[in-house]
Amino acid sequence: MPDIEYTLEGSTAVLRLNRPEKMNAITYEMLGAIEDAIRQAGTDDRVRALVLTGTGRAFSAGTDLQQLSSQPPTAGRAESYGRAYAESRPAPWTFASIGKPTIAAVNGVAVGVGVEFTSQCDFRIAAESARFGWVFVHRGLVPDTAAGTWLLARIVGLQNAAYLLYSGEIISATRALDIGYVHEVVPDAELMERALAFAHTVSRGSPLATAETKRLLYRGLTRDPMDHLADSTETIGRLFASEDFKEGVRAFLEHRDPQWKGR
Repeated sequence: MPDIEYTLEGSTAVLRLNRPEKMNAITYEMLGAIEDAIRQAGTDDRVRALVLTGTGRAFSAGTDLQQLSSQPPTAGRAESYGRAYAESRPAPWTFASIGKPTIAAVNGVAVGVGVEFTSQCDFRIAAESARFGWVFVHRGLVPDTAAGTWLLARIVGLQNAAYLLYSGEIISATRALDIGYVHEVVPDAELMERALAFAHTVSRGSPLATAETKRLLYRGLTRDPMDHLADSTETIGRLFASEDFKEGVRAFLEHRDPQWKGR
C-alpha cells in the first residue's frame, strides 16, 4: 500500500498518511509525495478543501528517525521552507500554500514534523485520543518547517508557544482546545465525518474569493497595514469584475444557492 493516499470525497480532497506500522513516520519520499498531492489539490477545480489525516492510532510520529540517522538531510531541504514564493501563494508552508481551506483531522499523536503539518493547516479538529508535541529541543533541533516558530505563536499566543517549544511537553486534545490550538475535539469514531462536514462548511463560498481571502490573511501577518490595505483594495476591485461576484449577487436576489465558476 502507498505511504500516502490521496482520494476525493465529493469536493474535498483527503490526504492520508498511510504508514501505520511506523506510526506514520515521515520519510523523504513521503515528503515529495505530499508536495505532489498538495499541488494536485491546489490546481484541481473539483477540489474545494483538503483534509489531512493519518491511518491507525497515530496522526504522525514525526520524521522517520531511522532514515534521518542514516541519511542526514541536506541544507537544501531546510532552506526550501524559507525560499521566496510566488505572490499568488498565501504562504510558503506546504499546507498553507494553496488557496483552499486545509483541515488537519488529528486522529492520534502528532509530534515533530507531524505536528508542524497541523500548524500549517488553517484548522485543526482533534479526536479525543489526539496528542500534540513539539519535541524538537529534545532532539537537538528547532521546528523543522519553521511553522512552530512562526505560525504557532500566532495561533496560541507567544507565552503558550514558548512553553510548548521549550518544554517539548506532549499535550492532550483537551489542553490543545483550551489554548485555542484546535477548533474542536470530537469522539474518535466521529472524526472524519466531522472533518468532512467542516470542510464543506468552510468551502461553500466563491473559490476565487476564498483563495484571495486566504492569501490576504496570511500575507497580512507581517505586512505594513497601509500595504495590506492597498493590496486588499486592489483585490476587491478585481473581484467586482469577476463572474463569481455577479453570480453571488444574482443568487442572493433570486433566493437560491450560487453556482460558482471560480473566476
